[in-house]
Amino acid sequence: MISLFRRVTPAPDWSGLLDSLSDVVAMFSAGGRIEYLNRAWQQTLGHPLASSLGDPFHRYLHPEDSSRWQQALMQYQSDPEAPPQTLWLRLIRHDQEVCWCEMRLQAMPGEARLSATLCDITGQVHNNRQRDASHRSLNSLIERLPVMIYRSRNDRDWTMEYLSQGCLALTGYSAEEILQRNQHVYGHMIHPADSDRVWQEVQDALKKHHSFELQYRLFHQDGSLRTVIDKGCGVYTSSGAILAVEGVIFALENR
Repeated sequence: MISLFRRVTPAPDWSGLLDSLSDVVAMFSAGGRIEYLNRAWQQTLGHPLASSLGDPFHRYLHPEDSSRWQQALMQYQSDPEAPPQTLWLRLIRHDQEVCWCEMRLQAMPGEARLSATLCDITGQVHNNRQRDASHRSLNSLIERLPVMIYRSRNDRDWTMEYLSQGCLALTGYSAEEILQRNQHVYGHMIHPADSDRVWQEVQDALKKHHSFELQYRLFHQDGSLRTVIDKGCGVYTSSGAILAVEGVIFALENR
């Protein structure tokens, strides 16, 4: 006998799939209260799932990031079709440690709710901060050295693309004045009797992919002549084309 009733297929239960994810999956009311969390919430932050449901999400945010969360909510309240947002937020773990998370937040079509994923990026943030601190320390060291560190184009003017602040003592001009490439062109500061030799010796070294060490005379801003040592090398593309020349220049008496 043919059944007159269509069998209703039960809706799939996605909870097992969501709980297997390493990123936090969350659902919020339009006002920002937590309505759903997968298991990664407790694994990442240590807060029990049961006691977290129903809480306003801002309760778990670092106070300085709460306003950014509120601004995101207000945007979706005023425009339910607003595009997804990516927020970097600091959440407070159950042990009171800070956990940096990248939140991808979007409105749920046809519902007054928001869905989000949160990825723990604490390690990435710490690594970035350590790298930035290392760069600041290196830059600070470079700026205190009594030398001029440079990166220039391989042209007869030696057009500078980077200069350390040591150029002021060496040339009488600030790095900004030379980098602006107005009348203070580095190539014009080299004594005319030395200019061709400097160009040729650098070109010979670059063709052989060798470093170079030159001695020549340089006009200071006050009109005096300074004898300098220029140690450098080429920067090349993978095909061998010359991108730039990098090196360090210092007055002979500082050697």
